[in-house]
Order: sequence, then C-alpha cells, then structure tokens
Amino acid sequence: MLPTLGLFKSLPCPLFPNCNRDPCVFSHERTRIDRPLQTIKRPKPETSSSSVTDTTATVKKQKVATPSSLVSARPASSSSKEIPSPAASIVNKTKPVISKPTTASASTTTQIPKKPTQTTTGTGPPMILPNIRSKIPLNARQAIANRLFQEFKRIYTPILSQQPSIATEHAARQEENILNTAANLAGYKQLAMTILGRLKKRPACTGVEDTGIDGEWKDLAAKEKEMDDFLNNIDKRVASVEQLKELGYPLPDLFNAVPEQTFAITTVGDIATCDRCKKEYTVKNVLTKEDMETCTYHPLRMATVQRNGEKRRVYRCCGDAIDSNGCTRGPHVYKEESLTVLHQKMPFVTAPARDISGSKIRHKLVALDCEMGYTTAGMELIRLTVVDEQKNKLLDELVLPSNMIIDLNTRFSGVKTLEGAKYDLDGIRKKLFEYVDQDTIIVGHGLENDMCALRLVHTKVVDTVILYPHRAGLPFRNSLRGLASSVTKKFIQDSSDGHDSLEDASICIDLLKQYIIRKKQ
Repeated sequence: MLPTLGLFKSLPCPLFPNCNRDPCVFSHERTRIDRPLQTIKRPKPETSSSSVTDTTATVKKQKVATPSSLVSARPASSSSKEIPSPAASIVNKTKPVISKPTTASASTTTQIPKKPTQTTTGTGPPMILPNIRSKIPLNARQAIANRLFQEFKRIYTPILSQQPSIATEHAARQEENILNTAANLAGYKQLAMTILGRLKKRPACTGVEDTGIDGEWKDLAAKEKEMDDFLNNIDKRVASVEQLKELGYPLPDLFNAVPEQTFAITTVGDIATCDRCKKEYTVKNVLTKEDMETCTYHPLRMATVQRNGEKRRVYRCCGDAIDSNGCTRGPHVYKEESLTVLHQKMPFVTAPARDISGSKIRHKLVALDCEMGYTTAGMELIRLTVVDEQKNKLLDELVLPSNMIIDLNTRFSGVKTLEGAKYDLDGIRKKLFEYVDQDTIIVGHGLENDMCALRLVHTKVVDTVILYPHRAGLPFRNSLRGLASSVTKKFIQDSSDGHDSLEDASICIDLLKQYIIRKKQ
C-alpha cells in the first residue's frame, strides 16, 4: 500500500480520549486547543489584596492598561496564571473603548461645521448637499442658493413672521429648478443670473397668496388680467345645440315632448337588461344574498395588446380574452337611456334666471362632476362637486337617491357609504342654484350624464369631449384620465378607491385653459 500523506494529523481527533481506531488518522496529542473550557471553574471574586496584586502583575506582563473593574472581577486562584489567553482577550476587547474616550470627543467637537447647524432652523440659506450626478460644482451651487435666499428673504419680509422658512424652501426649489434646466456650468450661471435679475425687480409680497418661485409666481394684476381674458374667451367655446344633440344632452324641447303631468313608472317586477352582463333579469326591490352575486361581468373595457407577436383584444381588468365569462361578481343593474322615461320618472328642471337686482351674485363659470350609483330606478345621483373658475370648491356633498340602492358603484364613484348625506335631489339642486343660473357656463367631461343625473336642462355648456375629440370621431371619446395625462401632464384616477369628483372637476378647468392657450398660439 502507498504511504499516507498525514494531512489530518494537524487536526485533533473528535473521539479523543475514547478513540478505538488503530491507527487513527487524526492527532491524539493534548494541546491547548482541545482543552474543554467548561472544566475550568472560576471561583467568586475575592476582595483580598493578594488577588489584586496577582492580577495586576499578570496585566503588567501583557503591557496593557486594564481598568480596576476588570481586575477586581478576576479570580484569585492560580489557574488564571496558567491560562493567560482569556484575560488577554478580555483586555484587548475592552482596550478601544477605554483608551480613546476623551480624544474622540474632543476631535468631533472641533470638526462640526457651522453651516449645517444654521440650516437646521430652516430660516437661513439652504445647504446644498453633494450630488455625484451633478455637473455643476458644489461651491457654485451654494453661492447661487445664498443669493437666491437673500432675494426671497427681501420679497417675503411681510410674511416671514407667519412662515419663517418660506424663503429657505423657495430658494432651494429655485436652485434645483435651475440645476435641472441647465446643461452645463455656463448655462447654469447664465440662467441663474437671469432669474436673479427678475427677482430683484419683483416687489415685496402682499400676502401668502402672493408667493411662488420664478416661473410659477404671477403678479396679482397679471393674474386678474389673465382671468379676465380667460372668462372673455369662454363664450366662444360654448357648445352649439347641434353638438349637444349629437352627444345626447337633454334639451328644452324635452318639455314639449312629454305632457306636463308626470307620473311615476313602476320598475320593480319589470324585465330589464343588465348594464353589466347584458342579460335580462327581473328588477327587485329587496335583494337576497344570492341576488348579490348573480351577475358575472368585466368592470373595465377591452384594449388591444401585443401577445406572442400578434395583436389581441383583452379586458383591461383581468387580461382575459373576449370570449371569457367575467372576472367580477355582483348584482344585476340597469341604466335608463331614454330621456323621455327619465323625465316621466323624475322631471327635468332649468336653472333660475339671472337676478337683475344683483342681490344674488352667481358665477359666470363653474365646473362640476357627478357620481352615480345604481338603484331600482336605474342610475341616480349620489355625489355632486362644483368648483369655480379658480378651482375653489363651492359644493361637494353626498346625495340620497330617491329609490332603493342596489350598488354604489364604488370602483368608479369612489363613494363607499351615504352616511352623513344631507340632501336629496331637490335639495342639492337648490344648493347648486345658489351658484348657477341660466347664464352660467358649466364645464365638464361628458356632461350629458351629469345633466341626466341632476335632471337639469342647461344649454350653456363647455364639454371637454368636444374640445378634444377622438381621432376616430364619435361615438369614440378620449377619457378624462388620458386627456389629463397628455394635455396637463397630471395623473388622475390612479387610486384604487375610485374616482375623486373634486379632482375630475378641477382638471376640466385646466383642460379648458390649455385649450384657450393653444388656440391663441
């Protein structure tokens, strides 16, 4: 046989001293490594002077300064002299903690810079932090930020007691805006000097509403002039009667087509077509647990996607093909499309005439958005939101429908409960007519649905569906979410809680302003 290499001889035998192998490939030599540490029994520390002197002598041999607490805790037996390694390791581990306490604290106190402490209060110049991606040197950025702060501090002097950090915040925002716009150092300095020049000419602010960085701030006189120009151009954007008729708006001739004497149409027990699954069902006043899951449908529309190199039509909600049954369960619901039947169920009204005496001042322009839910009588109004031309909220209330509620349509309406609703349809219309009369221009997206929900006949309308038509023409329409993203660069309706009618109404004002600006150009 070939001789062994003895590679395992340096390793202690795991079975030693009870190893029965002969010969054993491992080492049976007793070394300091294989001594069981648990066999060393350390007696309780004694306070005798001899133990202190013995341990002190041991520490001196290691040439390490040991604190008195560690010395007194060491046993007085002679075994501590035979095993110096544990004592040495303890001293070495504690050495960094004990040897440099004063020098470290002294060095840190002398190296604390003064600028960060000034900016922590939020009332001084902003401290520009280093950015490895920035092409502009840090010292140049900090110098510009300091000069911007001085100008904003002068401008905001009247309101610094109310908002002490506004000059710091706006200086930081302005510098970041310059940094993101400039391509190099020369462009950065040139743009900064231009903005500083405009800030030097800017007068002190008159209030909190008269604030903003360069590029966002507008003079109050300029704002008033811009709003006047905006309102003067609104009349040209009002939809014609032909356009309203094409979109299915309720028009004044509806009052002539239906007798003045109205009557309620009983829908409970009738056969209706489900607005979701397109199946026929019997309308019930009270739904059972089984009725709440009889409808299987897709809540979102179809879209064209690319799969495996070919275009396919799938549902946006789940990605299923066109022949799939559905991905959501719920109750059967229906939507009444006939304006005549809607008028017979609940009559349409018109807004009041303008008050010539001037005792009631109503708005020239408002934007509104309605949220609807399903009832036994079809779709009814459950929330109304109205804003003015400056997007200030005028009205935002929940509305109690006149019939039994089947589904609040929370996925799209955003309404989870009607708890706290104070108005019915008549009450909310009276509240609306405090701001709207026959001459008020109403702005919205697809307002024919809102007019039907409000049972309101109004011909002075600006519809963003008309302002931004679909490239394929009617009946295709651009969604409000798509228009907000492409025109105003704002993202709406992204929440899983449903639509926000206040957000939708405000974005319609922005779309109208952008349309007027584009037409002027």
